[in-house]
Amino acid sequence: MPFQAKFTRARWVLGPFSAEDMLTIGNVVRDSIAERIGKGLNAEDAPAKPLKPGRNGHRGYPDYKAARGLQPFRDWFWTGRTMRSLKVKAASENRATIGFVDPNADRIAHVNNLREKQFGVSPKDRLALRAIVLAVLKRVRAVRVAKAA
Repeated sequence: MPFQAKFTRARWVLGPFSAEDMLTIGNVVRDSIAERIGKGLNAEDAPAKPLKPGRNGHRGYPDYKAARGLQPFRDWFWTGRTMRSLKVKAASENRATIGFVDPNADRIAHVNNLREKQFGVSPKDRLALRAIVLAVLKRVRAVRVAKAA
């Protein structure tokens, strides 16, 4: 039987990704999350819970949204301020943070996310993340071998 090398103390490291690469990756994931929320889907890629209808002959929130020309489902749009403030807050080497830069929009998103989790990485968002990471890796070819600690 021929000799086969056995690697016991080496590991493959993809990266380091630069801050610019992480900003690109973060923007793609942010766009994917914003598009999904705009379609009224939750973090599991399922339709979000319906908005509460009016009671006793009174109009409800879906009626008010429809009267303004908006979609009458849970998509986090009323004035557009909440979703406009969804940005990549910080990007550094091997790390990107996505969140809401406006404190009021952050509070609204937090309360809406308690009702039903819509802000988060869904399975389709993970596919977009994998695709952009692969594209960045092909462009940069950033693979190094490091000694395991």
